[in-house]
Amino acid sequence: MARKSGHGPSFLRWAGSKRKSLALLGASMRDRSRHYIEPFAGSAALFFDLGPQTGTLGDLNGHLINALQQVRDRPAAVYSALLDIERSPEAYYVIRTRFNEGGRVGLMPAVHFIYLNRNCFNGLWRTNLAGLFNVPFGGYEMGAYPPLALFEHCSNLLARATITHQDFRKTVATAGADSFIYADPPYFTASERVFVEYGERSFGEDDLNDLIRLLADAEERGAEIALTYNAAMPIDALPDHWRSHRFSVTRNVGGFSGARKKQEEILYTNFDFAEGN
Repeated sequence: MARKSGHGPSFLRWAGSKRKSLALLGASMRDRSRHYIEPFAGSAALFFDLGPQTGTLGDLNGHLINALQQVRDRPAAVYSALLDIERSPEAYYVIRTRFNEGGRVGLMPAVHFIYLNRNCFNGLWRTNLAGLFNVPFGGYEMGAYPPLALFEHCSNLLARATITHQDFRKTVATAGADSFIYADPPYFTASERVFVEYGERSFGEDDLNDLIRLLADAEERGAEIALTYNAAMPIDALPDHWRSHRFSVTRNVGGFSGARKKQEEILYTNFDFAEGN
C-alpha cells in the first residue's frame, strides 16, 4: 500500500481524479499479484495508492508520460528544479510559453509540466486546436508542493511499471490472464468540457465503443476489469453480466470557480467484490 499524504498518493493534481474514491476503487483490485494496467494514466492516483508489484501506465499525453518517466528516474532533480521556479502569475505565464515552445522529453519539460499542473486552474489539462496548453493561473490557494518524500515514493513505485506513450487500444491489448485493468476514460460529451481532454484529438463516442470492445476481449483472455464513467451517460455496449457500483465525486462545472457540485459516477466490474469503506 502506498504512502498516505495530505496531498494524496500522487505528485500530480488532475481534473476528474478519483482521489476521494480510492477505497472503493482499490477494493476492486482483489488480487494484488495481478499486473496492473491503466490505459488513461492521468495522475495515476489509484496506481500510487495501491502500489502494485508490476504495472503498465499508458497515455496519449506525451508531456505526462515524460513527467512520470523523469520522476521515476530522478525525483530529487525534478523536485529541486520545481522549487527554483517562482510561484506567481507572471512566472506562470512565462513557464507556460516556454512549455508550449519547448520539447516533450527531458528534465525541464517535465518540471514545467508539473509546475503548470500544480499551479493551473483546477489541475486541468486542456489544449487548443493547435495543441498548446492554455489553462490560466489558478491563484494563490494551491498550497505547498508535495514533499520530496512523496516524489521519491512515487519514483520507487514507477520503477515497477512500464510507462508508455501510446493510444489506449495498444495498452489494453497487452492485458493477459494475470492482468487487472483500471480504465477511467475522458467524457466525450461537449457539455462536460472541463473533464474532456480536448485539443488536437478528443476522445469521442467511437473511442468509447472501441474501449468497451477491447475490455470485453481482455476479459475473454482472463483479465479483471474495472471501468469508471459518468452515471448520467449510460454505456449501452457494456456486457450484460458486468456489475455496477454507484459513487459520488465532486466536480467543478463549466470551468468556473464556485461551481462545484456532487456528481454520480459508476464503477463497472466484470466480477463481484466487497466494497471498501
